[in-house]
Amino acid sequence: MYIRFITQFINEKGQNKTGLFQAMGFIRDHPLTDDEDESKLKDLTSWFEENLDAPKWFANPVGRRHETKSLSWFKDTAKEHILKVNELIEILEKYDLIIERVTSKDLGHKVYEDEFQVSAEPLKSHRKRVI
Repeated sequence: MYIRFITQFINEKGQNKTGLFQAMGFIRDHPLTDDEDESKLKDLTSWFEENLDAPKWFANPVGRRHETKSLSWFKDTAKEHILKVNELIEILEKYDLIIERVTSKDLGHKVYEDEFQVSAEPLKSHRKRVI
């Protein structure tokens, strides 16, 4: 089983962003974030930078007519990472962000995998459900 956490928010440039780590950076750096939460978010940012590789995004593979992006999912065995995500969610929800947890057994075409996560291009039939 694979787990993905998603949120949507409008950043300072009016762009709709999706993704837990983008939200973490936005709230961490926002001037209205209180000092305690900013400190916790900096600690979480450091923890994820040290304990989770950042997969490269695979866009517009050779022979494809349209651009697709891979989506990153945690493996359900990544217990410590998921606990840290739950800490992150607790903070983000204080700032009125709604976080959705999506699970799946079939991700589509895997383009990256390590011990804790998988990045995959979603199957066409799944794209609207997980993006």
